[in-house]
Amino acid sequence: MKRPGGILGDIIEAKVRRIAAGEFRVPAGRGLPPRGAAFEEALGRPGPQILAEIKHRSPSAGLILPDAAGRIEDVAISYARGGAAALSVVIEKDSFGGDPSWLSRARRASGLPVLMKDFVFTVEQLDFAVQIGADAVLLIVSVLEPRELAHLLAEARARGLAALVEAHSEDELGEALASGASIVGVNARNLSTFAVDLPAMARIGHLIPEGCLPVAESGIHSPAGVRLLSAAGYRAFLVGESLLRATSQSVGVRRLRGIGTTDVKICGVTRLSDVALCEELGADYLGLNMSAASPRRVSEETACALAGAARLARPVLVFYRNSLEEIERITRNVKPHAIQVADDPPGLSSLDLGVPIWRTFPASEDGFARARQWTRGLPLFDAVSAGEGGGTGRRVDLSLFGARPVPGPFALAGGLASGNVAEAIRRARPDIVDVASGVEASPGIKDRGRVRDFVDAVRATVLEVE
Repeated sequence: MKRPGGILGDIIEAKVRRIAAGEFRVPAGRGLPPRGAAFEEALGRPGPQILAEIKHRSPSAGLILPDAAGRIEDVAISYARGGAAALSVVIEKDSFGGDPSWLSRARRASGLPVLMKDFVFTVEQLDFAVQIGADAVLLIVSVLEPRELAHLLAEARARGLAALVEAHSEDELGEALASGASIVGVNARNLSTFAVDLPAMARIGHLIPEGCLPVAESGIHSPAGVRLLSAAGYRAFLVGESLLRATSQSVGVRRLRGIGTTDVKICGVTRLSDVALCEELGADYLGLNMSAASPRRVSEETACALAGAARLARPVLVFYRNSLEEIERITRNVKPHAIQVADDPPGLSSLDLGVPIWRTFPASEDGFARARQWTRGLPLFDAVSAGEGGGTGRRVDLSLFGARPVPGPFALAGGLASGNVAEAIRRARPDIVDVASGVEASPGIKDRGRVRDFVDAVRATVLEVE
């Protein structure tokens, strides 16, 4: 094994001590089957693919993800919702504050292939990777002699693991290619000083031959960085810090992929098959209507089943002309991400259910003024009049949205469909677009083609600031 200096040397010394103490001995039994081929296939798909990282802290950036242990599933699901190709989970304890248990949690929550991000230099660690559910491992040229690298690469493949072989220079790239690596990562970060050099990574990218999957690592914060490195031949991008510090990991992934970042809410979902359909096609939220005034109303029992079946999309309970007792009981039983109300039942202002309360307002100057006073959750603007609860199918007047009507995030509904949603996003600039009848074959019955076309139209609408 090579003996690097600086920060990397300290990390390796700590790892040697932990291996000697038996921390990587594999217990009886076997973990989840490795999906190495799926990991490589996911990173090699057309377009820029994001290998999204989960890590608690780093020597260069300090604390990155506060309370990481309690947020693994939420972050992993948000990455998957944004279209990440795979996950990288940093399990190194001493310098990065990681934990091996996070990897299997992230894999189960997201369903995505997962890289075990650690400093691997023994076969024992490969067995450990399999045990905790990894699909791929990281092999660092700076740490491994050429013979060791080739040996560990072969042993990883024999176990069904993919290997991301990481280089930091042209010389190290030569060693990576000589080992037979099919996935080569080029790290912009000098592991002795942890300084980042993107231009150097771009230069090295041009040297990676066809038939080898190039992955750009570290220092990627913007779509411009992805475009620069894509031009140098990189097809996948390992990104952690900038995504973890973003308000929304799913939006951050979409921004790096160069697609529209507006979220999609499919409202009036009534069937388990439509939960699966909406998730498959990329919906971010599912609206479950609890109002007797709606043709899309579902029972409390059905709402529990629909919300329980949702893995990636977040369920939102929609209430109109429901009593406060109904709202409270159903919310506590279903446990949604949020509730949405279209009226003001007595006591609503003091109700605390532990979830945001989205409020429907008319898309009008008066509605905008009222929405600015709403602090319980985001406002949703719709083409509604007094006594209506939304879902009218009428289109909102987009001319009213010349300036952002509220200081924070908001949702937009009202006669949206695949043919007009791009215009609505460009003119109103909502954070979420909400659709029901525009993606249906009949009330409450979603149509695959219409849902697909709607989501595709949203993702194709990239605003200038993105």
